[in-house]
Amino acid sequence: MAEAVRLVVWDLDETFWKGTVTEGGIQEYVQEHHDIVIELARRGIVSSICSKNDAATILPILQEKGILEYFIFPSISWDPKGMRLSALIASVGLRAETVIFIDDNPNNRAEALATVPGIQVESESFIPHMLADARFKGKDDSGLSRLKQYKLLETRKRDEQQSVGNEGFLRSCDVRVCIEYDVMSHLDRVIELINRTNQLNFTKRRLPENIDDARRILSQELNAFHRQAGLVRVIDKYGDYGFVGFFATETLRQSNVPGAANCTLRHFCFSCRTLGMFIEQWLYRHLRCPELKVVGEVVTDLFAPRTIDWVTLVPSIEQVNLQLPQIAPEMRLYGGCEANAVGIYLGAHAGNLQVYGNYLVGGLFVRLNSAVQVLGICRRTSEEFAAEADILGLPLHQSAGDIFANVPQGTAFVFNCGRDATNGHFYRHKTRGWALSLEPRPLPELIFTSTSEEELIERVDKQQNFSTSQRDHVLRVSRHIRENYTVAGPLGEGEIIGAMRDLITRVPEGSKCIIAIDHDERRVSDTEVRAEPRITRYAAIIRQLAAEYPYVGVVSFSEVLEGPHEIQRGGGNHYDRAVYMRFAQRVVEVLGELSPRRARLLAA
Repeated sequence: MAEAVRLVVWDLDETFWKGTVTEGGIQEYVQEHHDIVIELARRGIVSSICSKNDAATILPILQEKGILEYFIFPSISWDPKGMRLSALIASVGLRAETVIFIDDNPNNRAEALATVPGIQVESESFIPHMLADARFKGKDDSGLSRLKQYKLLETRKRDEQQSVGNEGFLRSCDVRVCIEYDVMSHLDRVIELINRTNQLNFTKRRLPENIDDARRILSQELNAFHRQAGLVRVIDKYGDYGFVGFFATETLRQSNVPGAANCTLRHFCFSCRTLGMFIEQWLYRHLRCPELKVVGEVVTDLFAPRTIDWVTLVPSIEQVNLQLPQIAPEMRLYGGCEANAVGIYLGAHAGNLQVYGNYLVGGLFVRLNSAVQVLGICRRTSEEFAAEADILGLPLHQSAGDIFANVPQGTAFVFNCGRDATNGHFYRHKTRGWALSLEPRPLPELIFTSTSEEELIERVDKQQNFSTSQRDHVLRVSRHIRENYTVAGPLGEGEIIGAMRDLITRVPEGSKCIIAIDHDERRVSDTEVRAEPRITRYAAIIRQLAAEYPYVGVVSFSEVLEGPHEIQRGGGNHYDRAVYMRFAQRVVEVLGELSPRRARLLAA
């Protein structure tokens, strides 16, 4: 079945009008065809021209009739039509399957089919039936926004062709990008990007064609606490391209890559309106290179070496002349499952962002949201922990090394050590004192030191979607833990204060620190939210401790939570997506109010 049409390319002589301009002139200017072009534009379907004529003769005619502005990229010359159609489609950035060529000459139609595989063709006799054809249904665009955006693209392409060097041209364009995180207010545009983009759709996860089903499924996807998403809007000196891209991430990834975000791209798709600006590659890097499995063919290699220095991130479409304020040359964020969710929004405010949160590796779930765990990482060097990391199958870059080393002046640290507020246990090495918090992925409450191998095998084998390699990893780790570690925790108040004070006093001179606190309620069912007294007490302890240090601030999720309806099930800091964005904004505000650590405090 032929695809919906997004571009109609018109021949002129004996097609758009009756007669041949060079052989007797126009016998009849067909008003019905004129009106069809306008109606198509109101449906979001644009029109172009591929005609064998002299442009100097034709363009004034179209201008006089008041129709020229409804045509994009008009191609009027005596060159063969096949190659011109191919170039036209490339300039517009559409797939040939979404383009139809209308021409009265069967040779021209045959040439189009031979030169541009996939293009749709029809003769002039089809024109009266066009608007009733299902391929031309389009969607309401009475404001002609799509036509305006393609006219903008046309102007930009013309200037690009006249420039010397593509990157120099891009730098002259003053490209500005804003990311709209309120995607639920633009759900239909998100659906359109997911379902209609191809050349720059890297994941190709489609939604149902039925709009109500698509809205329902996408809303369910985006409401999950482990999903973050944004719409990308692009503006340059030529104008506003509108929302041209969409991304949705999923917390946690299967591979651990130093410096890369601990999340996976579920959706990553872009309109071809900005093809050649490399907005998609800029965004991929801005998101800190999440895990991505590219599906099918795409026209941009996201992993190619390329310096993209022509894009400026701005707060909003209303503030395109303002850059987002950078509050630190570098931020280092340590926490739990929320770390990468918050990092999505904090990345715009620091020259460099490093995020360390709970992660998956093999058959294990490893927790870092504890002062004891962060201090443990600091106290062991990569050299002395390398062998242990290899036995446990842990990534060394997340398991050992002084996190306070080699920091630029003005670095900001953010810690969420909420695991210390719970009844959670951890393992301490019998001779080296190393502290680790890890568990089998499907069995979070299992304690290795008090579970026999037989019981562990029985429980693990009952789990679905647990691979043989993951099973073997868990069994290998459990044997090593039983032989070399003892179980410890939960921490008492004195231990919590001691560990947090140790962490705070390690913050280098010139730096600031934020301590994050989880909300003190937890959803236990769809209708019930239960108070967590341990978190309430933990929050009081942390606030009292932080007050002793002018370079330390406290931000609680309770400050940005708008009500119990934003608390999701699953335990811990599992909230609606917007909560993490508001939390990041609050972190930025509090960091702006703090004074950096001074040398005299360091000496004290």
